[in-house]
Amino acid sequence: MEHRKFGRQFRAEWVEKTAPTTLSGMEKYLGSGYFPGIGPALAKRLVTAFGSRTLDVLSQGAGGLKKVSGIGPKKAEALAQAFTRQVGKHRVMAELRGLGLGASQARTLYESWGSGSVERARKDPYTLIQELRGFGFASAEKLAGALGIPKDSRARGQGILLHTLSQAAKEGHSCLPKSTLSERLEELGVGAENGEAALLNLEQTGRWVTEEIEGEAWCWLAPFHKAEKGLAENILRLTAMPLNAEIPAHDLDATLAESGLQKDSGQKKAIRMALSQPISILTGGPGTGKTTLLKCVLDLLDRSGRGPALLASPTGRAAKRLQESTGRKASTLHRLLGFDPHAMTFRRGPNDPLKADFLVVDEASMLDLSLAHSLFAAIPSGCGVLLVGDSDQLPSVGAGTVLRDLAASARVPVSRLTTIHRQAEDSGIVAAAHAVLSGNPPVDSSQGGSGDFFLSKATDPNEAAERIERIVCERIPNKYGIDPRKEVLVLSPMYRGPLGVDALNLRLGAKLNPSGVAAPWSGSLRSGDRVMAVRNDYEREVFNGDTGRILAMEKDHLLVDFGAEPQVYRPDQLGDLVLAWCVTVHRAQGSEARAVVVVLTKAHFLMLKRNLLYTAITRGKELVVLVTDSWALRQAVGDDSVKDRHCHLGRRLDLAP
Repeated sequence: MEHRKFGRQFRAEWVEKTAPTTLSGMEKYLGSGYFPGIGPALAKRLVTAFGSRTLDVLSQGAGGLKKVSGIGPKKAEALAQAFTRQVGKHRVMAELRGLGLGASQARTLYESWGSGSVERARKDPYTLIQELRGFGFASAEKLAGALGIPKDSRARGQGILLHTLSQAAKEGHSCLPKSTLSERLEELGVGAENGEAALLNLEQTGRWVTEEIEGEAWCWLAPFHKAEKGLAENILRLTAMPLNAEIPAHDLDATLAESGLQKDSGQKKAIRMALSQPISILTGGPGTGKTTLLKCVLDLLDRSGRGPALLASPTGRAAKRLQESTGRKASTLHRLLGFDPHAMTFRRGPNDPLKADFLVVDEASMLDLSLAHSLFAAIPSGCGVLLVGDSDQLPSVGAGTVLRDLAASARVPVSRLTTIHRQAEDSGIVAAAHAVLSGNPPVDSSQGGSGDFFLSKATDPNEAAERIERIVCERIPNKYGIDPRKEVLVLSPMYRGPLGVDALNLRLGAKLNPSGVAAPWSGSLRSGDRVMAVRNDYEREVFNGDTGRILAMEKDHLLVDFGAEPQVYRPDQLGDLVLAWCVTVHRAQGSEARAVVVVLTKAHFLMLKRNLLYTAITRGKELVVLVTDSWALRQAVGDDSVKDRHCHLGRRLDLAP
């Protein structure tokens, strides 16, 4: 390419450093810290002793090194081995880069597989999908083609099968019918013989489980089968031990009176169920009194001597809200279970269970199969469990529909709160949410109502985008004094299009953070931008959905403030962050903001579902603005279908003796 100032330029895809040939270069090379045990002083002595032969002497073993004054047999052996290891690593890394891997990918693979990395990658490039972040099925297909691996090969068949189930898990499925997988193999050119061989090999190596359920063969990735089956077993274990907890009538009445709840049979029944059943579910929409009733349960536990209960939520922001609403200590489930980020396992489990008589899990609709399995495996028999959540919201981001399956099972009783209480009756947000649940379009509350829920109709996408910008950047801060940089959440169902997350992020970022500075490696991220974490990072204690602000853009990293100590993100870690001026409704699960602006138009027709609109509206605490068109609103309100997720948790519970 031609640079207007410096003339013709080129860009290297990758660079390999060669060993130095000059004496001064050798001295700097050996003393650079790259070779353990060799510092600048020893490097100088070695080059002085051997001159241009220095690197050859090091590569030939300890014999020649012993001739240098001050280097004994042990030291010579250690130096020779360190040199050989590092030179070998350099060669392997160069070959991996030659296969098309990035620097961080090559380093990660070498750390996992060592000197055999190149051979294993050449033999089966599809295994890299599980080993490397940023290396997907398309990358594996490209590398396999370059290496000449036949399309009708067992290795490719295994890669297709693992990729298909991994993608299914991202869509919420814990398993798929074997027939679906066989069809996928055939579509991509893998014949029946090699397809069956691939299936068999995955089973034999423990990466895959096949099970027949009601006459049909189903396939799981091994961790999801273990989670599904183990969760069912632990649910059955806990429900087999009745609590038989008696609640004195005067204690119950006194607690209800203190809370302001009515002493009706419905409230009493819900509280008695929560305190007497091994596992129970408390669900209901906004304004129905879930939090108040939960406080009653916690107070009664204290009165009876069974408290204090353990309180936890799947995410940090949900745990913080639980703590604020109850006035009691709450934590994330990962912290409660003692997650070890190095071993990637939980300390708490069957051999070291939680020490508790009662456990409350809030935002239980966010529980996916894997986390629920780890949680229930750590709950001791005889401990009561109360799951609190809104089963009408979107399901968990991870695989499974845990809360929905448990609520549908006869094994776990459910208290469903439906009555809107006095303090919530005047809320336009609450009224809008319940209208949507009932299949009715929400009503603008500006005319004679509370003025906290507004409808803004726009049919043209560009007009709608401009209106969203004015609402977020001008009207909300000017009228309500709400900071759009911190306290406004913009939600869109999809990423693409003029009203998608990507376009709105660029538009709002330019307006709300006009002086943000980017780095050559930072992509669309700039200093001052609001960002969201999209992966659980247990070392940083930053979880999927946590929002923060980029404090600074340094030469080779950026600093993000998530509310505690600033976190460092290197260029190869930027995939863990996305811009968060606007996010998808799915990513907003468990979040709340003082003001929420929701965009829902005909362009989002693939996502127009009742539970999505309901989830979006219930993210707002003080103000919700819905920018929509009449057709899209009718479509979303009218479609109460829920996309089925392939998971057999409910069936395992119902079929158990």
